[in-house]
Amino acid sequence: MKQFCVLKEQTFRKIKHPTFCAYFGFAVIISTLFLAACGGKLGTIESQDVETQLIQAEQEIRTARDANAHSLAFEEFEKAETYLEQAKDAFKEKNGIDALKFANKAIAHAKIAKRKATQNTTNAEYNAKILEKDALITELKKDLSSNERKHNELETEVQQLRDTERTLQNNIATLEKQNQELVNSQGELQQKIAEVNTSLTSIRTRAARYENEVKTYGNKVNELTRKVNVANTMMKSANKQKRAAIAEAASVKKQMREQAKIFTDKLVAANKKNIATEHTEYLRKAAAEARAFEKELHSNEPKRTGRTSLSTQQINAGKASLNQWESSWNSKNLDAHFAHYTPNISTNKIVTIESKENQGTINRGQMETDLREMNTQTWEKFDSTVEAEQESVIGTYRYRRLVSAAETEDDTALYDIWFREIWIHQVQGKWKAYREIWQIYKNVPKF
Repeated sequence: MKQFCVLKEQTFRKIKHPTFCAYFGFAVIISTLFLAACGGKLGTIESQDVETQLIQAEQEIRTARDANAHSLAFEEFEKAETYLEQAKDAFKEKNGIDALKFANKAIAHAKIAKRKATQNTTNAEYNAKILEKDALITELKKDLSSNERKHNELETEVQQLRDTERTLQNNIATLEKQNQELVNSQGELQQKIAEVNTSLTSIRTRAARYENEVKTYGNKVNELTRKVNVANTMMKSANKQKRAAIAEAASVKKQMREQAKIFTDKLVAANKKNIATEHTEYLRKAAAEARAFEKELHSNEPKRTGRTSLSTQQINAGKASLNQWESSWNSKNLDAHFAHYTPNISTNKIVTIESKENQGTINRGQMETDLREMNTQTWEKFDSTVEAEQESVIGTYRYRRLVSAAETEDDTALYDIWFREIWIHQVQGKWKAYREIWQIYKNVPKF
């Protein structure tokens, strides 16, 4: 009988399939009963043999428990324990056949439970590795797409900068030419004005001298009649010259006003071109600041590992909860929106104004107050992403709203940009938000 039990145990160790182990164990039980019946006496089974089988059954159950079979193969493990108790009861009642039968069943079910638990553990490990690889592949694809997008954007920006540089060089050459023409015209006008002023001074000097001569020689009228007549003639000629000079001066002044208007118009045009240049430089600086903001966008976020322990079903459930969260925000149902948060949630709020960053943490009450105020404004969502991280599902949403429209083609429209990043995980079977991060940029160009 001992040799048969040892042979049965070795055979069980060689067999891999759990169902076959069960069938083989039942066959051994039936064979044992048959051998016992062939002895002609049911009471001839030795108690030492039964005790050996009971010890082996207890050992198999302990081995199964060490393999976590009581959790991963509950039904088989429970059967093994039940049969062991029945075997012990039969042994106490000195029923050797039932004791051996129940002990063998306990051994068989304990081995089946152990194998099932081992297989379930292996499957769980394989599934975890598969999920980890899938998450890594998704992250790599995301990085590749992001890098390609940034590369294309940089190429487009470089081309735009080259075009702008050529346009500015052409404008500079045109302005330099116009400026030189204005300088030359101004010099000619100044020379003409100086000549007219000299003529006027000479005429006035001559008229004054003639008047003095008339007064000096007033007593010698007869003698000086001819001189007076000549002087009158010369005076008339001088007056004619004076009127001509005045008319010429008026003409010159008119030309000066016309040239000044042309010069002013050209200055205005040149000023507009300078404004366009400053506008382009402003856009370049704003774009550089925007890229710097984009690079530092995630500097205040919690560290990412790129791995998750969530199943695909759990991730999908988290995404569905984020969709409900976003839908309640869009429909302005703020009570339903706030129901997605844990009571003790705190929000990191980073506000950037003119490249100056103001960072702080607000509690739930202040968060609700801010959200109620911001929900009254018109926000346009222009991007969103959802990803899994460890035991959390993370949603990132990007909004903007127009603050100052561009009134002319030289103006730049300004916006408020708002980035919301929300982290949710399961709390008693429900997905709740336990962390939120705000990045708010005030009065910046669209980027």
